[in-house]
Amino acid sequence: MKRPRLILGILTHDTGRQLGCYGAPDARTPHLDRMAAEGVRFESHFSTGTVCVPSRASVLTGRYMHGADVCRYFPDQPTLPRSLKAAGYRCVRLGFAEEGEYNCVTGQRPPFPDADRSGTELLGYDESWTETADAAAVAEKLISLLPGPEDGPLYIAAAFREAHSPYDADVTDEEIAAAVPPALLPQLPDGFETRRFLAQFNVLVRRADDAVGAILDAVRARGLADETLAFFSSDHGMDLPRAKQCCYVSGTGVPLIFWGGALPDGARGRVASGLSSHLDLAATVCELAGAEPPSDFGVSQVPQLRGEPSGRDFCVSEVSLDGKTCPVRAIRTGRYTYIRNFVPGLPVPMAHTLLRRLDPAVLTRVYGAPRPAEELYDLARDPCELNDLARDPAWREVRLALMDRLYRELARTGDGLLCAGSEYRTDRAVPGAFWHRGGNGGFILTRERD
Repeated sequence: MKRPRLILGILTHDTGRQLGCYGAPDARTPHLDRMAAEGVRFESHFSTGTVCVPSRASVLTGRYMHGADVCRYFPDQPTLPRSLKAAGYRCVRLGFAEEGEYNCVTGQRPPFPDADRSGTELLGYDESWTETADAAAVAEKLISLLPGPEDGPLYIAAAFREAHSPYDADVTDEEIAAAVPPALLPQLPDGFETRRFLAQFNVLVRRADDAVGAILDAVRARGLADETLAFFSSDHGMDLPRAKQCCYVSGTGVPLIFWGGALPDGARGRVASGLSSHLDLAATVCELAGAEPPSDFGVSQVPQLRGEPSGRDFCVSEVSLDGKTCPVRAIRTGRYTYIRNFVPGLPVPMAHTLLRRLDPAVLTRVYGAPRPAEELYDLARDPCELNDLARDPAWREVRLALMDRLYRELARTGDGLLCAGSEYRTDRAVPGAFWHRGGNGGFILTRERD
């Protein structure tokens, strides 16, 4: 294992694990599949958040959203680029400017309205280029920055727009017919509009895959592969009910692929089956680069790259500042998921794009059941997390043990939700989306926001 001269971090939007190398039957992702075959694919990697802001904040800082002060525009917050700069790397940000969305969840005005200045002065990059986040353009820009023989260590963080909405790509009848609803979402109403949505989603994923292929081909062609460490992931699950904005596995399960000659010997083609979290990306990259990580919350996954155990026995995810009126915290082990809904009685958030296509009455029948305060799922028997065991007395000890472990982690990491006078508001009856109380006290779905 040698210190990489080139580090590449590539993140997509809303992709979940809908890739060929993760078993999605309708995915056409040959470049990412090759990346996984030549590198290390993590089977059980999870985001810390369910929308882009908390997820990307964790990659950037190695902290949970509730403790990532960069979201509140504190310019001195430790970040991955600052850690790598201290170790001698030039750090460049390309594409999507995540901090531009932090304002909507923290209620604060960013100190630098210009995204590129924000990228350098707030997040710690040496350079920032946010002219576009389209994958092809970001890939072209990244390739133009690849180092020459005399250049020093370089870190490039590239964030693609794909596969975020709008889903409006032209698709053929054959592509629509070939689309397959995700296995983890068996409740998803099947039909033409759902499959058209999935076919259009697949087009965006292919664009991201093509961009990754162009980048890795350029790295190979310029003789940089042996000096490179690259990782690929996504922020959270697909923009579908019980996925995006939800702490189920379909919302927080994301890909993680490491690639390049800077990986430990024997890593090629390895599948890492242990748990890993977005918190761990900074710790892992920093260990390989000889840098000090920005926090001690993450667990370096270098052992898994070597084929050894993970070192992580649980992952925590949250709906946090991005959903202050209905916050959620969840803990996942290799066997169980425990979810704490701090404002119970609300249905799952609705995917806006799908709501525009399907009958709200149909979606209400499927997803309109209020969520309880606690949910517990046995992943060995129920990988789709549909059979809630939280109120079953036979599972009381498991539930209490997971709840205790979750609260200990939230306390250790300073979650304000546990504090008196918390900024989290619990006085609204309905989440700020499209659910409304019906005459019978239940919820109905409309296309009008609450």
